[in-house]
Amino acid sequence: MDISVKLQNWLLKRVSHKDSALLTSKSIYILPTKEGIIYAVLVILILSAAINFNNSLIFFCAFLMAGIGIISMHMTQQNLLNLQFSIAHVTPVFCCQNISLPLVISQSAADSIQRKNNSAKYSIAIQFSHQQALNPSQSSDIFLQKLTDVRYGEQTLLPLSSPTTQRGPFELPPLTISTLYPLGLFRAWTNIQLNNDAVIYPRPSKKFNHVPQSGSNSEGQGAKGRGFDDFSGFKSYQPGESLKHIHWKAYAREQGLLSKTFSGGNNHEYWLDWNELSGDIERRLSQLCRLIIDAEDQGDRYGLIIPGSTINISQGQLHQHQCLKALALYQVY
Repeated sequence: MDISVKLQNWLLKRVSHKDSALLTSKSIYILPTKEGIIYAVLVILILSAAINFNNSLIFFCAFLMAGIGIISMHMTQQNLLNLQFSIAHVTPVFCCQNISLPLVISQSAADSIQRKNNSAKYSIAIQFSHQQALNPSQSSDIFLQKLTDVRYGEQTLLPLSSPTTQRGPFELPPLTISTLYPLGLFRAWTNIQLNNDAVIYPRPSKKFNHVPQSGSNSEGQGAKGRGFDDFSGFKSYQPGESLKHIHWKAYAREQGLLSKTFSGGNNHEYWLDWNELSGDIERRLSQLCRLIIDAEDQGDRYGLIIPGSTINISQGQLHQHQCLKALALYQVY
């Protein structure tokens, strides 16, 4: 392991979790790149030649190059100064799927110089690493890097993608924010750790036959019940109802958000009970996850019973998320 990797790992241990990270001069590190070191050696050689030959033109070139290097160092740090980072709402995914993390980047209003000049930040690089075990004796870091520009007064939304390996709350790996702007002679960087609201659902099992032992069949609810046999009309959309039943054409004609209603006697209502399934914890969670998905697709009303928690019978996307989140967080803490 080389010195740069050891230094990075040591700096990562000093990073604290925050909802929003503002980059200040105290949190930004800066070092010359390989090109910067070569540039500095070249300046020293030119200066040595100027002293040796006592040539004013060579002195001018040496001092000019040194001045460019010093200005470049200042601009490199300034390119990161007062940038603010946070994570927007994250859409939940199932375990083993890639999760999309919307990174919000903006410039702090405290940056008076940027406000006065209405300038932008250029070539901001964002990367993070995952420790993934390839086999018991080998591991690998996967670095994902994206470049973006940030204009003053505007928010930049940069989607980051990360694989998931287990259910529960998702912890974003430390992000390394860096820049080589403007000449690549210096690299300024900092490490941040952002909190997020991401939840990873259990991985659903394959479809299987399961008849709930404790449930009811709500047949005969009337002409405008919750059945799904025949279309019977429209009603005002209620939060939590399935988006598949929204009448989008009416919404496009600015007639409001309407939901389709159906008549029939095939609407089932039942409980999904942990005790009616077999297997270890993860297997039961995976099976319950599949049953919840199937119940929502069929338009059934269902409740969830797991040890220590009961979610009342209902339906809709909000109800589905509540049930799947309960499975995701089961015995995590």
